[in-house]
Amino acid sequence: MTELFFSHMDADASAWLIVRRKKSIRISSGAGCEKGEGQGMYPETVNLHEIMEYWGHGEKLSRKSLAPASDSACVEAQETVIKCLRPDSPRIVAEVWAGEGRYILKGIPAAGDDGEARGEQTIRGNASAHLFLGNRIGIAPRIFPVEGHDEIYYLNRNGYWFYLTEYIEGRPMQATPEDEFLLGRLARRLHSLKGYSLPSALDENKRQFYEWFREKPFKPEFDALLDGLPDFAGYDRCFIHSDLGPHNTIIRENGEAVLVDLDDAGMGSRYLDLGWAFIMQFVEHTENMRLSYRFDLAQAFLKGYYGTERLSEKEYELLWQGAVYMHISYMQSYGPGAVDSLWKILRFGLAQKPRLWEMTKNGPR
Repeated sequence: MTELFFSHMDADASAWLIVRRKKSIRISSGAGCEKGEGQGMYPETVNLHEIMEYWGHGEKLSRKSLAPASDSACVEAQETVIKCLRPDSPRIVAEVWAGEGRYILKGIPAAGDDGEARGEQTIRGNASAHLFLGNRIGIAPRIFPVEGHDEIYYLNRNGYWFYLTEYIEGRPMQATPEDEFLLGRLARRLHSLKGYSLPSALDENKRQFYEWFREKPFKPEFDALLDGLPDFAGYDRCFIHSDLGPHNTIIRENGEAVLVDLDDAGMGSRYLDLGWAFIMQFVEHTENMRLSYRFDLAQAFLKGYYGTERLSEKEYELLWQGAVYMHISYMQSYGPGAVDSLWKILRFGLAQKPRLWEMTKNGPR
């Protein structure tokens, strides 16, 4: 049985793992092959060959010459080629060639204290979101049932929840006005969908944030921002992605935009979905924290979403309140050393709000 060992590699490296029987080979950053019986690998192993057998792709996992050209010497017949997309993440995200198909296999921790563990209810939501958006609507990857079980789409093995989706051919969406316009249109379509009821995994309760940053001098201003945020559960509910941006969107060859990474998707407030980009994405910064705002991207996104419809001041205010909430929700995600920079980004983003309103109050340009 083929064993797959995940290696500690730089997050920016293209981590190609070539899997052989009884032996693992690590190819690191195109520099050549490093052979051995698990040297430099995690002590814990996950047998992806065995996992894929549940979808009917056990012994079929073999292809030739699918690694980058510089690494092709390391590829031989009857080997499985798997691209580990997030080698530094506690979640398993692997690109798999199986038979004539190409897939994404996801493994989400089922236990642990690192904040990444998820219960079955969340995984059921993930699978349901793919069934709705992918299999039914066609704007997300389709999800595949476990072989012989047409209504089972995930399983718990080796401490992970696993599910298998299609690989979307296309190009990653870019941070350009043209692509942001497409994203705005896609978001409008997403939010108008009917026939789904499971909630998003996004926590919309601001109370959790009041315990944060007690030692920071900006704490009073931070709490004042929280005081001004509404109860988003009281506003129109619709299907939301919860991490809506170019990083989670693929453009097919026919120009259609497709959403990926539906981990927290479900019913929620559209203002949180819409607001995410207005600080998290449209504020750009250099290494020494010189900040700028991409008004061109913000305008393109708004035009894609609202079309020729005039944006009311109330709607605009709710959108920015969603932006504040979403930015705050990420302020502990990058470690204590990033908090002050994220606070600076938040304040800078809010300072751009009046100027963007002047640009858009008569209709997005």
